[in-house]
Amino acid sequence: MTWTVNFLITLGLILIITYKYLTRNHNYWKDRGIPTILGALPAFGHMLEVFVLRKNASTKLHEIYKASKASMVGFLDMEKPVLLVRHLELVKTVMLAEFNSFSEHPPLDPEADPLLAMDPFFANGETWKHTRGVFTSAFSSKKLKFIATVARDECEKLVNFINGKFAENGDSGIDVNAKIMFSKFTTQVVANVIFGVDGNALVDVDPPESFRKMMDAIFEVKVSSAIRQNIILSVPFLTKVLKVGFGPSWVYDAFTKTTDEIRQVRKNQSITREDFLQHIIEYEVNNDNKYGDIVAAHAFSFFVEGYETSSMTLSAMAYLLSKHPEIQEKMRKEVQELVEKYGEICYDAVNEMNYVEMVILETLRLFPPLGKLQKVCSKEITLEGSDGLRCTLNSGDYVCVSAAGIHRDPEIWSNPDEFNPERFKKDSDEKLRKFAFLAFGDGPRMCPGKRMGITQVKVAIATILMNYVIKPSEKMVEPLEIDPRYFLNTVVGGFWIKLEHL
Repeated sequence: MTWTVNFLITLGLILIITYKYLTRNHNYWKDRGIPTILGALPAFGHMLEVFVLRKNASTKLHEIYKASKASMVGFLDMEKPVLLVRHLELVKTVMLAEFNSFSEHPPLDPEADPLLAMDPFFANGETWKHTRGVFTSAFSSKKLKFIATVARDECEKLVNFINGKFAENGDSGIDVNAKIMFSKFTTQVVANVIFGVDGNALVDVDPPESFRKMMDAIFEVKVSSAIRQNIILSVPFLTKVLKVGFGPSWVYDAFTKTTDEIRQVRKNQSITREDFLQHIIEYEVNNDNKYGDIVAAHAFSFFVEGYETSSMTLSAMAYLLSKHPEIQEKMRKEVQELVEKYGEICYDAVNEMNYVEMVILETLRLFPPLGKLQKVCSKEITLEGSDGLRCTLNSGDYVCVSAAGIHRDPEIWSNPDEFNPERFKKDSDEKLRKFAFLAFGDGPRMCPGKRMGITQVKVAIATILMNYVIKPSEKMVEPLEIDPRYFLNTVVGGFWIKLEHL
């Protein structure tokens, strides 16, 4: 009996201590006078739905954003306190005005992600400055002209691939998973732009260890990937224990091997080419290779930046155009006039595709690839909202911005759920509102691949519009639901469209 009583007392104490530990931060924001939301659970905080794959992090953050009108709201990501800034003046403070206090992003473990950890989105400090320098120096007008030319050439191959599908299925039209189709295109472009090689992506079955296979291993939408990504983004200390990374080790090994082989061929045959690999090699030599041989890491970052978000944007835009034929026709007319003027879809034509760019930006407003922007405070600072709320943050504290929330806020955008490219007219009040559009981030850590992405997206959609009519597909799953198995914003079932010959 005594043993049983002692056991129950001990067990009870353990449970009480465990509960106290797992709820230690549940009054964190209340004690600081910052509004928070109900429903925090031990261990999971407000993110249980994310971890059981009912919602993705962007969707959950959007809900938290809508739950309050305050300038800032506190919540718990697991047991980690995170401050969500809602008002645009605070977004400006975090992203630009007080950048020195918020210059860091949550990093990746370089042992688990040896290449992706060097990406300018994840890198911090001097490493970030160095990697950003590689990117910003790569996107001169000359390089963008090169990208536009490569994209145009790859679009010809894409059209041949699509026409082959028409031949197989008849000329009445074909249903297409737009994300798969456009990711094949972006693979082709990025492989050529970086390495000067064929991406071998315009096939029905991707070869083993092909670039598409590598990217799919990182970005494939599935349960195991979602669990891995949630651990990395919300419980980073577990990545070292569990040895999990965004990408499996074979991807990094295969990509490094490919990079080294191409470099060796160029060295043996004294080949130089005006591509990104050459730019990376020369940049590192000019900087005395002070970070070691990280050419493969830079090349991988370029590949990731050019592959996923561009194909996501193209697929979402194609879907929206299938629903809005009048906007599609207006885009087509602009493209046709520019092709008549220049004779082809060239860099000069791309630069004059003003309405096409408006449609791209409106697509990104409705479907920003990354709906959650997160910062790590690097030194003590006090934030003060226009509503009088004050919050002092210390080094290591987390702050985030809901791009999805801001993009769909009716106090910022009129009729925010409506697809209306006219918002992005040159003189539009909505376009001129600072920090209201965050598809590329903002401030010094804005996406460095923005111009490359817009260039290849313009070339691709212009080519599609010159050859096909985009119509709704019966395979499209509606109403739309953001897929909870992915940390980026894509929809359940993917974006399906129907293509018919023009």
